Amino acid sequence: MTPFGPDPRRACEPIEVPGSDGRRVRADVHGPAGAPTVIVAHGFKGFRAWGFFPWLCDRLAAEGFRAVRLDYSHNGVQDRDFDRLDLFLLDTPERHQEDLHALAAVLPGPLGLLGHSRGGTDALLFAAAEPRVQAVVTLAAVASTRAEPPDLEERLRTLGYYPYVNARTGQTMPVARSAFESGRRLDLERAARTLACPVLLVHGAADESVPVADGQRLWEWIPRAERLVLSGTGHTFGAGHPFAGPTHGLARAGAAAADFLRRHLPGLGPP
Repeated sequence: MTPFGPDPRRACEPIEVPGSDGRRVRADVHGPAGAPTVIVAHGFKGFRAWGFFPWLCDRLAAEGFRAVRLDYSHNGVQDRDFDRLDLFLLDTPERHQEDLHALAAVLPGPLGLLGHSRGGTDALLFAAAEPRVQAVVTLAAVASTRAEPPDLEERLRTLGYYPYVNARTGQTMPVARSAFESGRRLDLERAARTLACPVLLVHGAADESVPVADGQRLWEWIPRAERLVLSGTGHTFGAGHPFAGPTHGLARAGAAAADFLRRHLPGLGPP
């Protein structure tokens, strides 16, 4: 078994559907059929088996949910840690929306969404377009799809892609011009302001990657949203990969997410 396939120690079922450009969207399902479904989305340089995602889905399943953690079709992970950077190069925010729609199409009933970092941004955009979404939780969500580094054009001209360094693996992660063009076509503020479902925004006060100001901006766009800022924790709530167990910050974020989803996602009774 590799860390990127289903873990036999967990009660999860692997599924896959054709996503953007016909490439497969792989997911692991925790919890029984018929339970309220929560799609769990990873962020930039993430994948479904990264760090806390299996633990978080186990946590949600223990609360009575059916938690579905996905790999986006072009996230660059096939059989091992970022072994398909040729696919990562072609990933875009709009592909994420196509993948979420493809996965949601095979999941019955109302949906909850939980996304980390750019996955939180994806969740907000998807919820604005999909009426089946009844509740959204974001963890350290990014408040823009349009952020661009100042040397973008120079790097695209000289390299043909923009290089991001993965501090964990040491790899240079290439991002094509198409990703930035895709981000410009999406309007997160407009989507956020039109959201009809309940939203919980969770952010670490010491987030070193996505400033807590991003969470504040989202809250300004979604003033009805619940907001939780956790002191003493950062972008991944103290967790890493490989996962060494839940930290205090992660446990608080997980408990808040489960409580919020229990209150707002149909089909689950009181604890």
